[in-house]
Amino acid sequence: MSWGGSSVGRASRSQCEGRGFDPLPLHQFLVALLLVLICHAATAAQTAPSPWSQIQQRGVLRIGTPGDYAPFSLRDAAHDRYVGADIALARELAVDLGLRAEFVPTSWRTLLADAAAGRFDIAVGGISITPERQQSVLFSAPYFHDTKQPVVRCGEERRYDTRDEIDAPQVRLIVNPGGTNEAFARRQFPHASLAVHADNLGVFEEIRAGHADVMVTDGVEATLQQQRGGLCAVKVAQQWAPADKAVLLLRDPALKDAVDASLRRLDAKRGYAQRLQSWQADAARPASPVAATLSGLIDERLALVNEVARYKWNTGAAIEDPPREQALLESLRQRATPLGVPQPMVDAFFTAQIEAAKQLQRELFARWKRERREKFPGIADLATSIRPGIDRVTGEMLEALAGIGTAGRAAALVLPAASTMAGISPESVRMARAPLLAPGT
Repeated sequence: MSWGGSSVGRASRSQCEGRGFDPLPLHQFLVALLLVLICHAATAAQTAPSPWSQIQQRGVLRIGTPGDYAPFSLRDAAHDRYVGADIALARELAVDLGLRAEFVPTSWRTLLADAAAGRFDIAVGGISITPERQQSVLFSAPYFHDTKQPVVRCGEERRYDTRDEIDAPQVRLIVNPGGTNEAFARRQFPHASLAVHADNLGVFEEIRAGHADVMVTDGVEATLQQQRGGLCAVKVAQQWAPADKAVLLLRDPALKDAVDASLRRLDAKRGYAQRLQSWQADAARPASPVAATLSGLIDERLALVNEVARYKWNTGAAIEDPPREQALLESLRQRATPLGVPQPMVDAFFTAQIEAAKQLQRELFARWKRERREKFPGIADLATSIRPGIDRVTGEMLEALAGIGTAGRAAALVLPAASTMAGISPESVRMARAPLLAPGT
């Protein structure tokens, strides 16, 4: 910057020099300011807590899931709860990491954007590791491997068992939006007539109804659709787009280390495939609405009991509370009368829920003693938060029992094979379900 040319300029410079100030040229000043800002930003980045540190501080693991991909993750919209093999795995992860599981809805289209916005810490639901996703997020060690497979109306398998046969203008190819199925279809079948169906749950009905010819999807889903009937999974000569399923993670190496270590402790890879078969069987042959509702409520109640256990671990409160247990049973008997639920059924079912809750708490206490757990952070209050949730679920259970009817009480219910809590405490789930499996209760 030039100071010459005017008396004002010369006077200003003289005055500044007289005060011991030597002004920097403007461009040097801006460079210095930029360096200061960069250093400040770098220091702030170094001192900001990592995602894993924040998770540990709040004591909650926020788990994103699309909730539209059986048998991995499926949202029960009527009761606002999630079921599936990946939901069960996420619950086990949270318990192993000493955290409360909190499920957050997302979608295949917005999965990466939601991760970038910090709406969840991890995500599950049949999510494949892809190079595109790896540019913005991390993944855990894989726990399942799968390949793409065409699904068509039964009897038409030979028409669509090669890529060239599908990649033709007359072929009506259909996909769900935003996931690996759409990416694979656009890349491999550019000449096919492609339709993107917004409803992932109803996309296969378009093929059954004759509105589309083929969808190429993960092998697990292809097999599931074949088990449901009307559609067949096409055998192809080579593996199409082999990919691993894993837990999607925010970009934090410490978070990845923690989740990978937990998966190893849980022996997730070996046990996952076996449990997935149970979830797949349930998805192929769904239980009756009342059986599915009651089994879902049992899981939800046990998940809340896990929070009771964490609260009692922190406070040193006793697991058993006989006066409260008796008061609960008496209240439920009174509420059951206008609903037409007989007292023996109320006593048998809800006594089982109480005993299952205590069994789960004992198992968790024994586990935490072995692990030498300290107090859990971010625990919800028992009186104002946890118990109201349990009371709500208990009320829904009573209403579901009323829906069984007199004829249904004479026979055992056929319950889903899988449970989102069985990996944490199979005995608690068995105890809670037992009255529903005994006819005449």
